[in-house]
Amino acid sequence: MKYFFLLYLSLACIAAFAQNPQIIKAVEGNVTKPGSSDQNKWINNEWGGLFFYQGTGASGAPAKLCVTDGTNGGTLFVTDLGTEANKGIAYTIPAQDFMYIITTRSTFVLVGGTFIITRYDELWKSNGTAAGTTLVYSFLPITGVSISNVFVSNNATYQNYSVSGNTMYFTGYDATNGAELWKTDGTTAGTSIVKDINVGSGNGYPNAFCKIGSDVFFSATTDGISRKLWKTDGSEAGTVQVAVPEPFFIADVNVGFVNNKMIFYAHNTVDGYEPYVSDGTAAGTYMLQNINPSGNSLPTVNQNLHLKANNKYCFFIANNGSNNNLWRTDGTNVGTIKLTTDAQNAQNGIDGSYSDINNTGVWFFDATTTSSEKLYKSDGTTAGTYQATANISYGQKMKIYNGAVWFQARDIGSVANVEPWRCGGNAATTNIAFEIEPGISGSTRLSSNPYAFFVKNNKLYFFASTLLPSGHNLYQYTGDFTFNGSQAGGRWRDSANWNGMMPPGITDTVFVNGGTPNALNINGANAFAGVLNIATGATLNITNSTDSIFVHNIINANNNSITGNGVLALKNYNSDTARINGNITIPKLAILSQAEIKSGTTSISTHVNFGNNSRFVLNNNQLRMIGTTSTLYNNNSNNYVVTNGTGTLAFEEVYAFGRGVATFPIGTVNNYNPLTLQNFGTADVFTARVKPILNRSYIGEDGGVNSNILSKAVDATWFINEAVSGGSQVYMILNWNPSQELSGFDRTQTILGHYTTNMWSFNVPDNAYDNGDGSFAISRNNVTGFSPFGILNAIALPLKFISFSAQKCNNNFICLHWKTANEQNVSHFEIERSIDGISFTKVGTKSANNLSQNTYTTTDDISAIQTKQLYYRIKQVDVNGKTTTSTVQLIKLQHSEQITIYPNPVADEINITNWSKVQQVQLVDVTGKVVKQWQAITSSVLNVSEITAGVYFIKVKLISGEVQTQKIIKQ
Repeated sequence: MKYFFLLYLSLACIAAFAQNPQIIKAVEGNVTKPGSSDQNKWINNEWGGLFFYQGTGASGAPAKLCVTDGTNGGTLFVTDLGTEANKGIAYTIPAQDFMYIITTRSTFVLVGGTFIITRYDELWKSNGTAAGTTLVYSFLPITGVSISNVFVSNNATYQNYSVSGNTMYFTGYDATNGAELWKTDGTTAGTSIVKDINVGSGNGYPNAFCKIGSDVFFSATTDGISRKLWKTDGSEAGTVQVAVPEPFFIADVNVGFVNNKMIFYAHNTVDGYEPYVSDGTAAGTYMLQNINPSGNSLPTVNQNLHLKANNKYCFFIANNGSNNNLWRTDGTNVGTIKLTTDAQNAQNGIDGSYSDINNTGVWFFDATTTSSEKLYKSDGTTAGTYQATANISYGQKMKIYNGAVWFQARDIGSVANVEPWRCGGNAATTNIAFEIEPGISGSTRLSSNPYAFFVKNNKLYFFASTLLPSGHNLYQYTGDFTFNGSQAGGRWRDSANWNGMMPPGITDTVFVNGGTPNALNINGANAFAGVLNIATGATLNITNSTDSIFVHNIINANNNSITGNGVLALKNYNSDTARINGNITIPKLAILSQAEIKSGTTSISTHVNFGNNSRFVLNNNQLRMIGTTSTLYNNNSNNYVVTNGTGTLAFEEVYAFGRGVATFPIGTVNNYNPLTLQNFGTADVFTARVKPILNRSYIGEDGGVNSNILSKAVDATWFINEAVSGGSQVYMILNWNPSQELSGFDRTQTILGHYTTNMWSFNVPDNAYDNGDGSFAISRNNVTGFSPFGILNAIALPLKFISFSAQKCNNNFICLHWKTANEQNVSHFEIERSIDGISFTKVGTKSANNLSQNTYTTTDDISAIQTKQLYYRIKQVDVNGKTTTSTVQLIKLQHSEQITIYPNPVADEINITNWSKVQQVQLVDVTGKVVKQWQAITSSVLNVSEITAGVYFIKVKLISGEVQTQKIIKQ
């Protein structure tokens, strides 16, 4: 415990080093001291860069309007709001051009032993200057035994749901109409009742205002009992009840707003009080979910976390009949879900002390007792909802700042030492932030009682008090988590090593610069970061094997090498993914949640350790295991490296005298497909990835278009490569799952295929076996060539004509040669000949070999043929009658007559050169039908003007018997 003289030393140290937090202005004894420590007054009090609040004054003084912009000169008293004593500011509501301010005061008169209360409400506006602060309207006083505030503009969290421009709707009071719907434009003349909803002097009590489109919606009562849904366009005629089917009663005065819909609690006689949604129409107004079918899901007491909304979700506490839990809705049935599974007791009360919300999510306190509270965070998803810490004592006055949450709390089991606390996202980074009031002796703890937390220009502000010197101050804190290395040893855990005067947490962005200092040491305590930026030249040493740094969001590296015996852990505490961006070398890496490499190469010198249900996604990047001993462990079907792109897992020094065996725990997004390599050849670096598809052909590692194998195979391709070609002699094992087997796959006929030299090759037989855990494996020895590999039955691959050639052996024979691959159940081959390239005739057969690779040779006797050219093709015939044909080869038997046909395309006439050598001309369509024929040619010009436009073949038969064919286009 600090002693008296240490207080000054502490203040001096703060001033000398990081200047956090700074005293911006002393407000003790000054009207600029806030008159209320209620955090809720600071939720909706900002306009024009100014925060409006009520200052203090002498007892019985008028309400003191003050503003602050976070500076000394800008924190000032503006003006008295009238001259009446005991007046207070009830609401601040920002409009377009000014701040609306609602004041209220009460007088008490004892009449016959009963206090009669008279309440006075006023509407003011202010631009933050005395001249710009004016009274808009004074409402008639209301008198009674028990009176609550008449003026109501928004829901209990004071969100700005009823203001459009400078026009604001609210509940106002006059003696004739009671408490009814009013509006104002900021002028006295423009402030008036809109409609007397509960006709006469009865009260309509409009509440739960919510602007959708051009209309403002609200709840009101016509009978003083049941509340219905209403809307207004600002006119009396345009203020009408929305005809929601009965029974339907709005439960309370609160409303949330998300995705242009209002969220509220309503009641019907069947389902009780349950959450409803409305888009402003009767059809669009309905119950979101019947959370408690046997009763009401609306808690029996006000909950601080009641219908608080951001740009994605509206959060609320609901009871399912057993427990109170956190729920959220996006305004749809399916988007209304429970986020917590354990009983929640969000702090009672409607002010903003016990929760806070922004567009990243909500933080709130859960309290079995106020002396032992739990702190929760939720991004609106079940995976992103978790308990950050427990055992907070009297936590309240919460404010989100730079991803962390700040609040007031005290020592466990003590009423003393109420100071600013901060939660960086987990228990390890939840601590007292500053000792604003450190106390004066070893036995006395004092409190600074911080309150009125607000954020401006990326700085956190709050008010707090000190005993010595006596004062009340406005403080400013800058949450800068740049490493400054001001303390010897450069340790992460030392607060003074950070510009923000505290070690960062999982919500913070950390900067380790490349200049001086740049040597950051994690020594003796775990460290945490949301975003870890390591500049070029900066070093990070995780000293001991028991030390770790946990990165929540991303590491941005610049060719850095982490040193030491400790662990860098990727652990996202929400539903997102932790990432590595840039080249980095890490001794020990732990994957404790979903993680990925966003860019660059991540090199590991010792090991990668997987936590439960954790996967490391490579995208198009590489995870490289360097040296001879680095490894991955705790990998299984739930924890492995996902090769979802072109990225690979690489192992260095794979050979008998280095890394004897390399186990690649890789898989696709849906399947774990590990492989093992043992190299008996020269040392090499091996890379591997697996892709969830198998193709008939590949160009490099790209499968052909529409070449997927759809049956009799395992639907995966392993791309395995060596850095230096040649010299390797590998024994490999590939693993697959039954769910990857395509239709017709026969495990008893399993073959390990290797795609090489433009075809799949097989080394039959391969050794396939059951792993005993539901998966299967196949192995092959003496592998010397690499990438790609697949598991299939040979029949899965259709016959492929690798080559076909035809040429003259001599004047009487044509020699034909062809090669095939993947023959399975082929009956025979038919040799076909044609004189025109259109009509083919079988001239021979050849029995099929039905091997994985085949070579065939045959001849055709043409001694009796007089034509000057021939066409050949090979037809493969399967045992089931299915056929496949090769390409067509043309053989020129002797010099052909030079016949030219032009023009092409043709409009009306075809010209033929050497027409005197022509015996017959046929025009044939694409189906083989002769559409026109010319015999005994007597002219070089043929008329085709009457022929329909399209594609045709001109078939010219010469007097010599030779036939020539040409394709033409008729226009």
